[in-house]
Parts: sequence; C-alpha cells; structure tokens
Amino acid sequence: MTAAPLAPPVDGEPLSIHTPEGTVRAYILGAGRTTLVLHSFNAAGSGEEVAELARSLSATRRVVLVDWLGFGTSDRPDVRYGPALYERHLELLRRAAVDEGGEDGVEASVDVVALSLPSQYVVVSAVRHPERFGRCVLISPTGFGRFGKPGGAMGRLSHRFLKWSQLGRLLFRALGTRASIAWFLRQIYVHDAAITDEQIDYAVSTTRRPGAWYAALRFVFGRLDDPRAEDAYRRVTVPVLMLFGDRPRFTDPAAARQIAEANPRLRIEEISNSGDLPHREQPEDTTASVLRFLDEAA
Repeated sequence: MTAAPLAPPVDGEPLSIHTPEGTVRAYILGAGRTTLVLHSFNAAGSGEEVAELARSLSATRRVVLVDWLGFGTSDRPDVRYGPALYERHLELLRRAAVDEGGEDGVEASVDVVALSLPSQYVVVSAVRHPERFGRCVLISPTGFGRFGKPGGAMGRLSHRFLKWSQLGRLLFRALGTRASIAWFLRQIYVHDAAITDEQIDYAVSTTRRPGAWYAALRFVFGRLDDPRAEDAYRRVTVPVLMLFGDRPRFTDPAAARQIAEANPRLRIEEISNSGDLPHREQPEDTTASVLRFLDEAA
C-alpha cells in the first residue's frame, strides 16, 4: 500500500499519548469541561467520522478528539488489538486529557461521546471506575441485542488464517477501495446525498497507511467486541444517553430500550430521519441532544 501522509481530522492542538504499544494521537479544541470524543471501528475508522461533532461541541467545551491506536493518525503496530488493550488506552487517554487541562489526572472525571463499538469500552470501564466518568453519550452503541455477541472460535480461527496466510491483506485492500467504502456508507445512511467526496477520500487515505489492516481485520471478525458489555449496560451507574437514528441498520434500539427499563441511569433518544450516523445526517439535532444531556449536570 502507498504510504501517504494523513491529515489530522481537525485543526486542533495535537496531543500525543505514548503507550507500550505505540503512540496514540488526539486533538484538543475549545475550552471548558473536558469531553473525550471517540470514533468507531471499521475498515476506515478515524477521528474524521466525528470531527464535525467535535468542532460543534468545542464552542462550549474543551474537546479531546481521539484517533484510536491502529486507526487514523495514530500508530498502527502489529499488536493484540482487543478490549483489554483499548480499555487500558481509554484510561491513559482520560488521564492525558485532564492532565493537559490542568486537572488531577487520577481523580478528575471526564465526559465522553463515543460512536458505535467503543461505547462498549466506555460502559465496561464506567462500571469498574464510575469516579472516572461524568456523563456519557453513546451514539449508535453496540454490545447488546442483535449486536451483542463477540466473534467466537470461528472468528478467531478465520482471523488467524487470514492474517498469517496474508489473505487478510487482500481482503482489507478490497474493503478499502473507494467503491467498497461508498457502498458501506450507503448502507448506514438514510440519505445518500449526505455522503461527501471528502468523507470517502479521507476514508480511502486512512486505509493506505502502513499497518492499517491489523486492527481493522480484528474488527471484521469480532475480535474487538467486549463480552462484558451487555451486563455493563445493565449495571452502569453514571448517567448515559444512548442516541440512535430512527432508521438504523447496524444497531438495536429495541434491545436498548429493554435494558433501559431495568436501569434508570440509561436514557434513550432517537434522531429523526437518520441511520447509524445521526451526527452526520442530522448534525444540528444531534449536537443539540448531546449538549442538552451533557449540560444537565451544570
């Protein structure tokens, strides 16, 4: 693959978090209470997916937009990507974010806005350490209902075979083509007109980075899902807003409502006329919902 430089997802102050596995890069915007903004996982995942939302939130908040290890502008090493690694990195990110803000990195809490699968890491971590989190907004979260079962033995075997046979590189190359990315976006959007050439161009660019296939292939075979997530949604005690589009394809709002009936800390809202990326199809409505929830504590 051609190694071309990848532009930062936003024009913010860069923040580098050095971990044993590699450097994670984040970008700081605005001022106020610290809010971590976390992108989803997919073949072309990056902070660009939530860049517009991060910019909107930064009008009244200090936003730290993250590129997870293995994605975007962060390092892409060949390591064991999975819940244990990413939950550990989530804590490193929280500490770095509040340290940069002049707070006590061990005790200070942050608010979180997470898209899709990383919502699982947020709730699992919040159950174990509620003092580290303020209010959490989970956009199109997974880890329950139809999307609650991590890849089993078949997923492990398939991933190993594709990785070590090098067929995984060919699969990833196919997933990273412009045609494949455009096709996938059409599945999760209600309105094709909301898909821009700039989105597709950035997604293609991020798949061309050296090592881009390592984390993405583990996602494809369910190796990044956390089997503890569904129980964590039922037990979480910090305030959580689960935000869905009203016409999703890869989330399960009905299952979320069942969980919320048993946990008063969970709230569910739907954004009309949108699919799995409501923040991109209906940015004003989504931003309003997110801020309304995050600002309730104030």
